[in-house]
Amino acid sequence: MHAMTTSLSLDETEIAAPAGWEGTDGDDLEALTRPLLEALATLGHLDSTYLTVLDWDRREQEVRFVHTTGEVSITRGSRLSVPDSVLHESLPGVTRSPLQLPGTHPDNQAAKALGLATYVSVPVVLAKHQLYGMLCGASRLPQPVSERLVSVMEFFADIIADHLTRTRVAATEQRADLAEEELRARARFLAVAEHQLKTPLTAIQGAAEVLHARWADLGAATRDEFIGLVVRNARELSAGISGLLIEARADVRSRELAPADIDVFTLVGMITRELDSVYSDHDVRAEIDDGLTVWADLAALRQVLGHLLDNAVKYCPAGGVIRVTGRRSAGGATLMVVDEGVGLPEGVDIFEAFQRGNAAHVGDAPGIGLGLHIVRNLVEAMGGTVAAESDAGAGTRFTVSLPGDASSASHGERAG
Repeated sequence: MHAMTTSLSLDETEIAAPAGWEGTDGDDLEALTRPLLEALATLGHLDSTYLTVLDWDRREQEVRFVHTTGEVSITRGSRLSVPDSVLHESLPGVTRSPLQLPGTHPDNQAAKALGLATYVSVPVVLAKHQLYGMLCGASRLPQPVSERLVSVMEFFADIIADHLTRTRVAATEQRADLAEEELRARARFLAVAEHQLKTPLTAIQGAAEVLHARWADLGAATRDEFIGLVVRNARELSAGISGLLIEARADVRSRELAPADIDVFTLVGMITRELDSVYSDHDVRAEIDDGLTVWADLAALRQVLGHLLDNAVKYCPAGGVIRVTGRRSAGGATLMVVDEGVGLPEGVDIFEAFQRGNAAHVGDAPGIGLGLHIVRNLVEAMGGTVAAESDAGAGTRFTVSLPGDASSASHGERAG
């Protein structure tokens, strides 16, 4: 005669980890919990032991990890609604036997529905009496639940709670470190920006003061020279301020992304057509794999490609060819922008703010060195990477790798 197997499948729909618990339900927690569940099953002669997680915002209880040895099979990922009448304080202690507690208790609702004769659970309580979930055991046949087993379960629940608390503390410290590094990076950025703006502003002020104080004493040629200096530096100052405003908007955009599946062929075609009307003296060619999509924010990706193509046009001689390619890659897509320009400056990180190379390299190309800095920040915010290298012969190749779906993006996102 075959043994009867009772299967708990409250709802086959998988749900995401509850809000606020990110980073606590990974491999480390599973590696800790599974041997504890196995030990409880052996010690208490239980058919199934498992850990549930409570999400009070959704008012749901999810089965997170399961160990099964007998006639009761609890399905991982199953979930059960928590009745409105049940509050945080309703589950503070040990639960035993589904026949001895009120029917509003969510654990006992499941136990009664399955006809379980043995059921025991203890709470997993974090700091400040925050209830994380329940450590549970069940059997179809009746058997006593000893104080020894309850004590062991409470000890194991404390171990799990301690692990979760330490993980949260570590995650908080990591976020604090990242926030501190961001503040330092922002401070460095602002210091360089101040220098970039102060230089032309000082030149304008000095020239204006000379013109105001000595206008009658200056010859026409000298006046023109000072006026030209004011005009040039005013343009540089204006470009610097515009660049900083663009960078600030891009920084905000990187924190407010709305990723979706983007048709790369359509987007690239639209951008290159726009460039054709503006930069008619360059030949922009696109080669995109059919049906190529990426998981990205449309406005951010448009800005990334716009900056890269604008950069290629600035450093590529008239009549030069600029190629945009899009290819499928492992986990996503690779987009490349290749020009026939001057190549990369030596010893310069072109993705750092205000980095452009020396005057001999950049010539009279406009800009203050923020476009590629913005590109890197936006690409990384979308879970991708960007790199640059001098192309064979002459020119520069920019390579942007982006995820092909949401799951790929989650593995590639930068912290913070």
